[in-house]
Amino acid sequence: MGILWTPLFGFVVFTLAFGLIGNFFVVKTKGIISACLVGCAIYLFGNLTGIIPGDSIANTGIPAMMGSFGLALMITNLGTMLDTKTFLREWKTVIISIAGLVGIAAIAFSVGSWIFSREYALCAASPISGGIIAAILTADAANAAGRSDLATYAVLINSLQLFVGIPITSQCLKKETARLLQGGLNNSQTASVDTAEGRTKRKLIRLPAWMDSADLILFRVALVALIAQVASKLTILPGRTDALLNVNIAYLIFGVLFTEIGFLRKESLQNAGSMGFLTICLVALLPGNFANATWEGVRACLLPMVGMLLLGGIGIAIFSIIAGKFLGYSVPMSIAIGCTALIGYPLTQILTEEVLSVLDIDEETKQKLNNALLPKMLVGGFTTVTIASVVFAGIVVPMIF
Repeated sequence: MGILWTPLFGFVVFTLAFGLIGNFFVVKTKGIISACLVGCAIYLFGNLTGIIPGDSIANTGIPAMMGSFGLALMITNLGTMLDTKTFLREWKTVIISIAGLVGIAAIAFSVGSWIFSREYALCAASPISGGIIAAILTADAANAAGRSDLATYAVLINSLQLFVGIPITSQCLKKETARLLQGGLNNSQTASVDTAEGRTKRKLIRLPAWMDSADLILFRVALVALIAQVASKLTILPGRTDALLNVNIAYLIFGVLFTEIGFLRKESLQNAGSMGFLTICLVALLPGNFANATWEGVRACLLPMVGMLLLGGIGIAIFSIIAGKFLGYSVPMSIAIGCTALIGYPLTQILTEEVLSVLDIDEETKQKLNNALLPKMLVGGFTTVTIASVVFAGIVVPMIF
């Protein structure tokens, strides 16, 4: 087996688990079971039984590459994906989304820490707040602190949170749809979903067309990431080793700023044709956190994992409802927006479309409902999973270890 497990073979097995097998379950369950969950389950079982070597992912070189520059490029690219006009239009949705994350933090620092310990509670908070990047940042910090058990725990939380988020969000969207059909549709704020890649507007910097080649787009993203990294290091005060401005938050902020002035283009990595490969590499970091997993460690984290997922959902619901009350949103809509942290895109769109598809109404009314619901769900998901979760992880993770 040692001869068989070359770096290339490890990559083939990884893409088989997360790609072919994982996506088969995604299609068959209509997104209820994620490819990440299937892939992580295969790798965890394979590692615990000795079928898959614990260092199979590390030997591919992917973790080293992502740690060196891959994550920096991806987080900087998140800043290029922000549509400021859409966010200004849906500012109430943004506030409710952030309120949901505050609810996660409140639960983690109080009830969660009291019941399951501070480490388990805070390690769960970042993954629950959003996407894979937040989970990876938490797992990396746990591994660096010598707590591989908590790294496994963070990845499992991220893989299983759909089972909490999907049913809650679906039911809330159904209730909101019923409310709108009973008389609230004409009074609701409806706006068509903007699918354009971006609007033409005057930029401070206008780059020549020849600088939009794939290699120069990558160069510009890397340069901005480097500037952000230096800026973060400049905030390290004398006598301290950690920066006041977390480097991951800096990547995000500088990505937004340099896109607004025109140095970076919208969705830079996508336009450079690099996003697909980097996404595969990002997902590859997940099973690497199972390298030192044991049956005892997995059993030990089951109770806090289930408990924190349920408590996190409760925290999201309470704080989202409170924010929604002040902003004039209904209870179901507020909870659905808050729960976008648990599901992310494309499930924010899939669940909305599924709820509307079963309604026995005319197409015009269905389109009005879509315009009332979908922009809020998309903005909510982008706020939590894409942006706020990275900021959240940058703040919470240093407090754990």
